Amino acid sequence: VPIGKAWLNARFYIVDAALKPVPVGVPGELVIGGAGVARGYWNRPELTAEKFVDSPFVPGERLYRTGDLARWLEDGNVDFIGRIDYQVKIRGFRIELGEIETALLRFPGVKQAVVTDRTDEQGQKYLCGYVAADASLQLSDLLSQLKQELPAHMFPARLVSLDKLPLTPNGKIDRKALPEPTGEVEAGREYVAPRTTLETRLALIWQQVLGITRVGVQDDFFDLGGHSLRASTLVSKIRKELQVEVPLREVFRYTTIEQLAQRIGGLRQQETYEITRAAEAEYYPVSSEQKRLYVLRQLDGAERSYNMSAALLLEGKLDRTRVEHAFRALIQRHETLRTGIEQVQGELVQRIYDEVDFAVDYFQASEQEVDQVVEAYYHPFDVTKPPLLRIGLIEVAEDRHILLFDMHHIVSDGISTALLFDEFSRLYRGEELAPLLIQYKDYAVWQHSEAYGQLLQPQKEDW
Repeated sequence: VPIGKAWLNARFYIVDAALKPVPVGVPGELVIGGAGVARGYWNRPELTAEKFVDSPFVPGERLYRTGDLARWLEDGNVDFIGRIDYQVKIRGFRIELGEIETALLRFPGVKQAVVTDRTDEQGQKYLCGYVAADASLQLSDLLSQLKQELPAHMFPARLVSLDKLPLTPNGKIDRKALPEPTGEVEAGREYVAPRTTLETRLALIWQQVLGITRVGVQDDFFDLGGHSLRASTLVSKIRKELQVEVPLREVFRYTTIEQLAQRIGGLRQQETYEITRAAEAEYYPVSSEQKRLYVLRQLDGAERSYNMSAALLLEGKLDRTRVEHAFRALIQRHETLRTGIEQVQGELVQRIYDEVDFAVDYFQASEQEVDQVVEAYYHPFDVTKPPLLRIGLIEVAEDRHILLFDMHHIVSDGISTALLFDEFSRLYRGEELAPLLIQYKDYAVWQHSEAYGQLLQPQKEDW
């Protein structure tokens, strides 16, 4: 949407996060200077400090940060792209929600459309679209149209049809009032029930992996919110429950239950192996994955390459004591969070400690100081000294905190991080968690067993 040029007593600047000008054609935040800039927000000092900043361009002038994503056009006009706070990052992709909304609005019969990011029961983010449209509109037709216009990572995992979208008092769409999507995925095609025993068992596995209550045999795994991590989980569950080894690439090739069932029908059943608790010992062997990460960590410049870091915004009243207790409970629950990696007589081993020193680091900072605190917080781990986890909490305001999370990849991965956040949420709410049957060290010991050696033998011969 073209905005035009600044006029009267206003000045336009398009800047990056550090308030540095961006070149023509490059998206940035539109900020406004000049005599017309207000003093701030009435009785809201935190919001004033966030939105009104000193100008690096004109001494003594203040700028208003609009939060609008815009770019300069060659003729000096400003092109509005969308809202900066409507950018989301899902599975590594930075997505501009306005682009998806524009694609939805181009479809005949769609009167209103909005897209937002949601979090499912497993802590995974997904895109959810809401449309107000003519009664004759079929969501499956709308989804088919989107597939022709957008890359796969921008497909809404769910589409919800409403009579009308909720509005704020000034007539804008009220994103906070949008209803949570139900357990049913509403963007799929016409439901086709499982027809065979294999399709029925696969449907149950898909429901567990995707966290939904019904799956048709012609529904697409990735349209329902599947992604690479969930595909790995799907392969693992099929191996355990159907005794069939499905290569991960096959999940991307055969994306419906109907297709996958036909593929599995031609595969030979394989013996499954049960991992049992390892005998108590002073230390344990590392897994092959841990050995690989240990070696890679030694490379020059890789000290922080395998830090798994995140910063989460927490809004609302927060009990710092419960945060601390929840993370202490997690460390006690998961041996891997009390594990150090070291060498004993030339062999790499993992040593599990009964107790480790842990405390949540607390900071107070303004909105402008947050980036500096975050950057200083993430630093290399000494993998011999657990916990290989650090948690920080920045208090920006009484009801606004940023949770800093840093964990070494040698004791964690993407799936376990999602589980950790899920368990943290449940412990913070006061729930009790079921005891763990095995720990990671039991898996590492199993990797050194005769059964695992037999499992690898065909690979060894092949390679």
